[in-house]
Amino acid sequence: MATLNKTLFAQLKEGSAPTDIPSSAWSSAPARWVLIVVAVLAVAALLPRSSVDTQSDGYDQTRLGTIWSQEDVVADYAFPVRKSQQSLQQDRLAATTGQPLIFSESSGPNQPLHMRLGQSTSQLPAEARVWVRQHWSAILLFYTQRKIIDIPIDSIASDVVLFRQSATKQDLLDKSKLADTSMVMSWIDNLVKTAPNVHRAAIRHSLVDIIDPTIEIDHRATDNAKLLAIANVPQTSGIVRKGDVIVSNGQRLDKPTLLRLASYRNAQHLRSETSFSLFMVLGGLMHSILIIGFIATYLKVFRPVSYYRNGQLGTLLTFPIIAAALSWLSLRIDPILPFEYLIIVPAFSMIVTILYDSRAALAITVVMALAAGAARGDDYGIVFVLLFGGAMGIYGTRNLQGRTQIFTSIISVFGGIVFATLAVELLRQTPLELMWPKLIVGTSNAVLSPLLTFAVIIVFEKLFNVATDIRLEEFDTTNHKVLKTLNERAPGTYQHTMSVARLSESAANAIGANTVLTRVGAYFHDIGKMEKAEYFVENQIGMGNKHDHLTPKKSAAIIRQHVQDGIELAHEYGLPERVWKFIPMHHGTILIKHFYATAVIDAEEQGLTVDPADYRYSGPKPDSKETAIVMLADAVEALSRLADTTSRSAVEKAVETMIVERVVDGQLVNTPLTLSDLDVIKESFVKSIIGMSHRRIQYKTVDDPKSES
Repeated sequence: MATLNKTLFAQLKEGSAPTDIPSSAWSSAPARWVLIVVAVLAVAALLPRSSVDTQSDGYDQTRLGTIWSQEDVVADYAFPVRKSQQSLQQDRLAATTGQPLIFSESSGPNQPLHMRLGQSTSQLPAEARVWVRQHWSAILLFYTQRKIIDIPIDSIASDVVLFRQSATKQDLLDKSKLADTSMVMSWIDNLVKTAPNVHRAAIRHSLVDIIDPTIEIDHRATDNAKLLAIANVPQTSGIVRKGDVIVSNGQRLDKPTLLRLASYRNAQHLRSETSFSLFMVLGGLMHSILIIGFIATYLKVFRPVSYYRNGQLGTLLTFPIIAAALSWLSLRIDPILPFEYLIIVPAFSMIVTILYDSRAALAITVVMALAAGAARGDDYGIVFVLLFGGAMGIYGTRNLQGRTQIFTSIISVFGGIVFATLAVELLRQTPLELMWPKLIVGTSNAVLSPLLTFAVIIVFEKLFNVATDIRLEEFDTTNHKVLKTLNERAPGTYQHTMSVARLSESAANAIGANTVLTRVGAYFHDIGKMEKAEYFVENQIGMGNKHDHLTPKKSAAIIRQHVQDGIELAHEYGLPERVWKFIPMHHGTILIKHFYATAVIDAEEQGLTVDPADYRYSGPKPDSKETAIVMLADAVEALSRLADTTSRSAVEKAVETMIVERVVDGQLVNTPLTLSDLDVIKESFVKSIIGMSHRRIQYKTVDDPKSES
């Protein structure tokens, strides 16, 4: 079979389109190029266009601990070194924390304290008034020695407050000279413990009744003072003189060096007369061309069906655009946390794995990671983390068996993100205080991505009748209503279907294809035969062949019609496209040889010509390993009834001949099957046919003695 290499892969190697995709806006070449160009421009628009675009704490911190591999950077002019955003926020917080609160005279009662105290205690019993007079001096001394404030004393962070007596006079008051109402009430409670028991409550009520703040906080003045303190915090931490070396080749980048480098690039931007760098725009465009070109080339070579179907191509090209947009957004958000580690590349990787396949998902993951890193100004660290996070997401969902696998996916993505983050940050010698926020945000990504993936898949299943590997469980049963009907109306076809399913499942397992999808596709591939079951040989039990009374062309039309009948039944029973596409693809565009040969013989006798198109199925050809396996198994199952199954060499020759015919006829050009896969499939078929057709032992029998008696 080695000689078939050219026939099987010629179209793929030459980049030709699948021959059975209808020409329309969804597959036209101009529309395809528009999609690619739009994707290139969209990604390029999200990449840095000037040096200042890449200057942020998030970008700078990714360089921490790395080695500067470029030439020495020497200052062409003096410039101030700007503080980092984190350092500036800390300085501003310290300035506002140390700013004294401002108080002013209370707007409460103006009557002197001794008069209010006298009025409040005048209604007390005589014995109680005597006790009050004995403690009069202590009470007045406590009230006058302290300023009673209208806010809790614990809310004052500084040691002093500012008491503004008038517009021109203000004093600093020590915090120890202040008391809030709770402190005054506590002092009163201790004082009245010495009063007569019967009068304690009345005395306490009288003393508490006169508690009023003597000074109150001036919120407006305090806020204005804090704003002024913030404004006075310097935004620079030093000056670099002209001719100073900012960073040298081979130097490990630390925080001060990063700040000097970022400040120098910002100074260059401010001095520039243009708002963008033409060279950076050109470099960004080249980045974008390489990124989008990579995925377009991959799809054209390894998944041509997705490349030539513009709907699928547009969907897959959207993922790197979204990744770049989220990365661009992470630079514009106040970098309290490293939000770049929350870019949901693992979610997109898992979605592509479930809806397409793991190989396409890995290619898309590489492109998304590169796009995210490019949008952040050539951020290698985030590329590394997102790449391995996405790859582990693919690993966690490549063989999706149930919705509980979400927990496995979380663990897989968590391991990929955390391990990659530690690998990058430990190599850079990143301090722990800068490392743990990345680990926390990355962990959030590991939890969010699988949850988002399964939510999107559920929506796709419901709205678009998409059959994911999880939903295939609904159809992976011979008790499905349409299969029961097939068994009743076309029992021979039903038995043929079960045999094809066994052959297909074994072959799919042998080459690592999707076993469940292959088995389910085989179950439904011939349901259209139930409409005219008597015209198919496997159902002609105890009856003549109806085709004996029909012209070859009419017979071929009836045989071909079962494909369209099957598709209509699939729609009627709500089968998703991923399942019903096995109905037309298991025949592809193969020739109905028997009736074609009969027509050719008849035509030669009459001197006429025969159009082979009248005797070919309308397709499309198989576009995946799974649909190709069912096509081959369908033909092999028929061979199992014709070939000499007692001889392995005879079975092997018959199977190989059938596969060769399908390959030479170009039926497998749209599939990713390799010659090695075909060898494995052939061996699987041979073993299965021999196993299904084994000879039974002829057991000897004797008459029952009881019957003789």
